[in-house]
Amino acid sequence: MRIRLEPSQDATSFAEGLAAVSRGGLWGYIDTSGAWVIPPRFTTVQEFSEGLAAVGTGEYTSKATRFGFIDRTGKFVIAPQFNLALPFSEGVAAVCTGPCLIPEPKGPPTSWGYINKAGDYVLETRWEHVGPFSEGRAWVGEMLALVGGKLIDYQQPTERLIDHTGRLMSDARFVIGMPFSQGLAVTDKGYVNRAGEVVIPRRLVGESFADGWAATAQGGQAVFIDTAGKVVLRTGYQYAESFSEGLAPACKNDREYENGWGYIDRTGKFAIPPQFHHDSLGPFRNGLALVRFGTVD
Repeated sequence: MRIRLEPSQDATSFAEGLAAVSRGGLWGYIDTSGAWVIPPRFTTVQEFSEGLAAVGTGEYTSKATRFGFIDRTGKFVIAPQFNLALPFSEGVAAVCTGPCLIPEPKGPPTSWGYINKAGDYVLETRWEHVGPFSEGRAWVGEMLALVGGKLIDYQQPTERLIDHTGRLMSDARFVIGMPFSQGLAVTDKGYVNRAGEVVIPRRLVGESFADGWAATAQGGQAVFIDTAGKVVLRTGYQYAESFSEGLAPACKNDREYENGWGYIDRTGKFAIPPQFHHDSLGPFRNGLALVRFGTVD
C-alpha cells in the first residue's frame, strides 16, 4: 500500500491509525486509506497518543500560539491555553505556560507541569523542562541556556529521573536522557535502568531499544545489541536505526547517505532496497512508514 503526497506537503508517521498531513500551510489528519479524517485547520500538530493529539492555534512560534488537545473527531477536549504541550503518555501530558524553550533574562520563569485528560494539573514541578513519561519514569531538568542573560555550557549534567509522584529516583545527573523502552533509556553515559543506574556502558550507546534490539556502532559499522549489551547482528553497513515491525532503516555508506536508505530485516538483508532520503524516514506502524524520495530543500 502507498499513499503519495504532493511535493509541497509534509507529514508525520502514522500513530493510532492517523497521520498528520499539511495542506496550504495548515495541518489535519488522514487515515490509512489517505482520506481526510480531520481537515487541515491547525497551524501546528503532534501525533495522536492515547486518543488525543496536541495541536496549536494562532501563528506558529508567535506569542499568540496556544496549544490544546483534540480527540479523533477534531474536537477540542482540552481548550487551547498552553504555550507548549507534549503528547499524552501514561495518562499525563507535559504542558508549559511560561517561556518554554529559552526564558528571557528578566521575564517570567518557565512553568512546566503535567495534566491529566480532564485538563487538571496532577504534578507541578520546579523543573525548567520536562519530558514524557515512559515505563513509569520521566526526565526533568534545569534550563542552562541562559544564566544572567548569557549562554553557558550545554554539556552540564542537569537531567534527573522522577516517577509519577515527582519523586527523584536517584542523585544521578545526565546531560541527556531519552524515553525508556524495554526497561532501558539512552543517556550520555550509556543505557540506564529505571533506577538511573548505567547497565550498558557508553561505548555501546546508540538508538533506543525496539523489537528487542538497539542499533549502535562498533568498528565503524552498524550493529544491533540486545538488552544485555551483546551484539546480535553485525550489518556490514555504516548506518542503521531501530527496528519496527521487523524492519530497520539502513544505509551502506556516506556516499549513499542522502538517497541510499532502505529497510533491512533481522538477518541484515535489505527487504526494501535502498532508494529513500534519510530525512523523514519513519518507522513502520500498522504496515506503513513515512519515506521521502529525491532531494530535500
